[in-house]
Amino acid sequence: MNQHRGEILEAVVRKSGYPLKTIAARLGISRNTIYNKFKEHDLSYDFIVRVGELLHYDFTYEYPEIKTTVSIDKKQHVAELWWLERKYTRLLEHYSQLLSFLLRMANDYQLERLKKEIDKFLEPSS
Repeated sequence: MNQHRGEILEAVVRKSGYPLKTIAARLGISRNTIYNKFKEHDLSYDFIVRVGELLHYDFTYEYPEIKTTVSIDKKQHVAELWWLERKYTRLLEHYSQLLSFLLRMANDYQLERLKKEIDKFLEPSS
C-alpha cells in the first residue's frame, strides 16, 4: 500500500501540538513550505526524519523501512516530562476545586438531581 507521506507527517505534526511556525523556523524553511510538504505524496524520508528529530517522534512505526532511530536529549526529555506532570497536577487540582464547588452548590440549593449526577460520576467504575 502506497501511503501519502505528506498527510501522515501532517497528522503527526498537528497531533504533537508544536506550532508550525516553530517547526518551520527550526528547519530553516517557511510555513508555506511545510504546507507544501504536507501535500507531497512521496515526501523524502530525510525530511520526515528531520521533523521526527524535532518532535522527538520515531516514524519507524509508520515507515518500517526507515532504519534510523531518533536520539533524545534525556535532560530535555525529563524536563518536558516534569513540566507535563506539573501541568497535569494543576489540572487535577482545578478539577477537584470545580467538583467541590458543584457539590456545595448542589447541597446549598437542594439540587437533588445534580447531587445524584455527581455521585454517579464519582462512583468507581468496574
